[in-house]
Amino acid sequence: MLTLFKRNKKNFFDALYRQYADQLFLLILRYVASEFDAEEVLQRGFIKAYEHLNSFDHQNEKATKGWLTKIMINESLLFLREQKRMDFPDNLLTIEHQISQNPEAEATLNYETCLQLVRQLPDGYRAVFNLFIIEGYSHKEIASLLDITEGTSRSQLNKARTLLQKKIKTLDYETERVG
Repeated sequence: MLTLFKRNKKNFFDALYRQYADQLFLLILRYVASEFDAEEVLQRGFIKAYEHLNSFDHQNEKATKGWLTKIMINESLLFLREQKRMDFPDNLLTIEHQISQNPEAEATLNYETCLQLVRQLPDGYRAVFNLFIIEGYSHKEIASLLDITEGTSRSQLNKARTLLQKKIKTLDYETERVG
Protein backbone atom coordinates (compact mmCIF):
# COMPACT_ATOMS: atom_id res chain seq x y z
CA MET A 1 0.00 0.00 0.00
CA LEU A 2 2.87 2.35 0.73
CA THR A 3 3.94 2.44 -2.92
CA LEU A 4 0.35 3.21 -3.91
CA PHE A 5 0.37 6.09 -1.42
CA LYS A 6 3.57 7.49 -2.85
CA ARG A 7 2.10 7.38 -6.35
CA ASN A 8 -1.26 8.92 -5.65
CA LYS A 9 -2.71 10.05 -2.32
CA LYS A 10 -6.29 9.99 -3.61
CA ASN A 11 -6.04 6.43 -4.94
CA PHE A 12 -4.50 5.32 -1.67
CA PHE A 13 -7.28 6.98 0.30
CA ASP A 14 -9.96 5.42 -1.93
CA ALA A 15 -8.40 2.00 -1.32
CA LEU A 16 -8.40 2.64 2.45
CA TYR A 17 -12.04 3.65 2.33
CA ARG A 18 -13.06 0.57 0.35
CA GLN A 19 -11.09 -1.73 2.64
CA TYR A 20 -12.16 -0.34 6.02
CA ALA A 21 -15.42 1.63 5.69
CA ASP A 22 -17.79 -1.24 6.49
CA GLN A 23 -15.80 -2.38 9.54
CA LEU A 24 -15.47 1.16 10.84
CA PHE A 25 -19.17 1.83 10.32
CA LEU A 26 -19.98 -1.13 12.60
CA LEU A 27 -17.46 0.18 15.13
CA ILE A 28 -19.12 3.60 15.12
CA LEU A 29 -22.57 2.01 15.56
CA ARG A 30 -21.37 0.72 18.93
CA TYR A 31 -20.99 4.34 20.05
CA VAL A 32 -23.63 6.22 18.06
CA ALA A 33 -27.11 4.71 18.18
CA SER A 34 -28.54 5.76 14.81
CA GLU A 35 -27.27 4.66 11.41
CA PHE A 36 -27.76 8.19 10.08
CA ASP A 37 -25.46 9.60 12.79
CA ALA A 38 -22.98 6.78 12.22
CA GLU A 39 -22.76 7.69 8.52
CA GLU A 40 -21.98 11.28 9.48
CA VAL A 41 -19.30 10.22 11.95
CA LEU A 42 -17.78 7.87 9.38
CA GLN A 43 -17.52 10.67 6.84
CA ARG A 44 -16.06 13.08 9.39
CA GLY A 45 -13.56 10.44 10.47
CA PHE A 46 -12.42 9.74 6.92
CA ILE A 47 -12.06 13.47 6.27
CA LYS A 48 -9.80 13.70 9.32
CA ALA A 49 -7.86 10.64 8.14
CA TYR A 50 -7.41 12.16 4.69
CA GLU A 51 -6.14 15.41 6.18
CA HIS A 52 -3.53 13.49 8.20
CA LEU A 53 -2.49 10.83 5.68
CA ASN A 54 0.93 12.41 5.21
CA SER A 55 1.71 12.32 8.93
CA PHE A 56 1.03 8.62 9.42
CA ASP A 57 3.37 5.75 8.58
CA HIS A 58 1.36 3.28 6.50
CA GLN A 59 3.96 0.52 6.61
CA ASN A 60 1.65 -2.25 7.78
CA GLU A 61 -2.04 -2.99 7.63
CA LYS A 62 -2.45 -3.57 11.38
CA ALA A 63 -1.06 -0.13 12.22
CA THR A 64 -3.24 1.50 9.57
CA LYS A 65 -6.38 -0.20 10.89
CA GLY A 66 -5.49 0.80 14.46
CA TRP A 67 -4.92 4.40 13.36
CA LEU A 68 -8.29 4.54 11.58
CA THR A 69 -10.04 2.86 14.53
CA LYS A 70 -8.67 5.45 16.93
CA ILE A 71 -9.81 8.28 14.66
CA MET A 72 -13.33 6.81 14.42
CA ILE A 73 -13.63 6.27 18.18
CA ASN A 74 -12.50 9.84 18.84
CA GLU A 75 -14.89 11.19 16.21
CA SER A 76 -17.75 9.16 17.72
CA LEU A 77 -17.07 10.57 21.18
CA LEU A 78 -16.69 14.08 19.77
CA PHE A 79 -20.02 13.71 17.95
CA LEU A 80 -21.76 12.63 21.15
CA ARG A 81 -20.28 15.57 23.05
CA GLU A 82 -21.30 18.01 20.31
CA GLN A 83 -24.84 16.64 20.41
CA LYS A 84 -24.74 17.05 24.20
CA ARG A 85 -25.79 13.42 24.45
CA MET A 86 -22.84 12.25 26.52
CA ASP A 87 -24.68 12.07 29.80
CA PHE A 88 -23.71 9.92 32.74
CA PRO A 89 -26.89 9.14 34.69
CA ASP A 90 -26.39 8.37 38.36
CA ASN A 91 -29.46 6.23 38.79
CA LEU A 92 -30.42 3.21 36.72
CA LEU A 93 -34.10 3.66 37.49
CA THR A 94 -34.21 7.06 35.80
CA ILE A 95 -33.17 5.67 32.44
CA GLU A 96 -34.76 2.22 32.35
CA HIS A 97 -37.99 3.57 30.92
CA GLN A 98 -36.05 5.04 27.97
CA ILE A 99 -35.00 1.63 26.72
CA SER A 100 -37.53 0.20 24.32
CA GLN A 101 -38.55 -3.44 24.39
CA ASN A 102 -37.72 -5.51 21.34
CA PRO A 103 -40.72 -7.73 20.51
CA GLU A 104 -38.68 -9.67 17.95
CA ALA A 105 -35.92 -10.58 20.39
CA GLU A 106 -34.14 -13.83 19.72
CA ALA A 107 -33.35 -16.41 22.38
CA THR A 108 -29.73 -16.64 21.31
CA LEU A 109 -27.47 -13.67 21.68
CA ASN A 110 -26.03 -13.44 18.21
CA TYR A 111 -23.92 -10.50 17.11
CA GLU A 112 -26.89 -8.48 15.86
CA THR A 113 -28.81 -8.97 19.11
CA CYS A 114 -25.81 -7.99 21.20
CA LEU A 115 -25.19 -4.93 19.06
CA GLN A 116 -28.83 -3.92 19.36
CA LEU A 117 -28.73 -4.26 23.16
CA VAL A 118 -25.54 -2.20 23.42
CA ARG A 119 -27.02 0.45 21.10
CA GLN A 120 -29.97 0.79 23.51
CA LEU A 121 -27.70 1.88 26.35
CA PRO A 122 -27.61 5.58 27.19
CA ASP A 123 -24.74 7.31 25.40
CA GLY A 124 -22.49 7.61 28.44
CA TYR A 125 -22.95 3.99 29.47
CA ARG A 126 -22.43 2.85 25.89
CA ALA A 127 -19.22 4.85 25.47
CA VAL A 128 -17.64 3.52 28.67
CA PHE A 129 -18.80 -0.04 27.95
CA ASN A 130 -17.34 0.00 24.44
CA LEU A 131 -14.08 1.63 25.46
CA PHE A 132 -13.48 -0.75 28.36
CA ILE A 133 -14.96 -4.07 27.23
CA ILE A 134 -14.43 -3.96 23.50
CA GLU A 135 -11.52 -1.58 22.91
CA GLY A 136 -9.59 -2.55 26.05
CA TYR A 137 -8.98 0.94 27.43
CA SER A 138 -8.26 1.29 31.15
CA HIS A 139 -10.51 3.34 33.42
CA LYS A 140 -7.72 5.92 33.62
CA GLU A 141 -7.62 6.22 29.81
CA ILE A 142 -11.41 6.39 29.60
CA ALA A 143 -11.53 9.10 32.25
CA SER A 144 -9.06 11.14 30.23
CA LEU A 145 -10.88 10.59 26.94
CA LEU A 146 -14.31 11.46 28.32
CA ASP A 147 -13.21 14.10 30.83
CA ILE A 148 -14.68 12.19 33.78
CA THR A 149 -13.19 10.63 36.91
CA GLU A 150 -11.99 7.04 37.05
CA GLY A 151 -14.72 6.38 39.61
CA THR A 152 -17.36 7.63 37.19
CA SER A 153 -15.93 5.35 34.51
CA ARG A 154 -16.12 2.33 36.82
CA SER A 155 -19.63 3.27 37.93
CA GLN A 156 -20.87 3.73 34.36
CA LEU A 157 -19.41 0.36 33.36
CA ASN A 158 -21.14 -1.39 36.26
CA LYS A 159 -24.43 0.31 35.45
CA ALA A 160 -24.09 -0.61 31.76
CA ARG A 161 -23.45 -4.25 32.69
CA THR A 162 -26.43 -4.28 35.06
CA LEU A 163 -28.69 -2.77 32.43
CA LEU A 164 -27.49 -5.23 29.78
CA GLN A 165 -28.12 -8.13 32.17
CA LYS A 166 -31.69 -6.88 32.70
CA LYS A 167 -32.18 -6.61 28.94
CA ILE A 168 -30.89 -10.15 28.46
CA LYS A 169 -33.26 -11.42 31.15
CA THR A 170 -36.09 -9.62 29.36
CA LEU A 171 -35.11 -11.41 26.15
CA ASP A 172 -35.07 -14.74 27.98
CA TYR A 173 -38.49 -14.01 29.50
CA GLU A 174 -39.94 -13.02 26.12
CA THR A 175 -38.54 -16.20 24.58
CA GLU A 176 -40.02 -18.39 27.32
CA ARG A 177 -43.41 -16.67 26.98
CA VAL A 178 -43.47 -17.08 23.20
CA GLY A 179 -42.00 -20.63 23.20
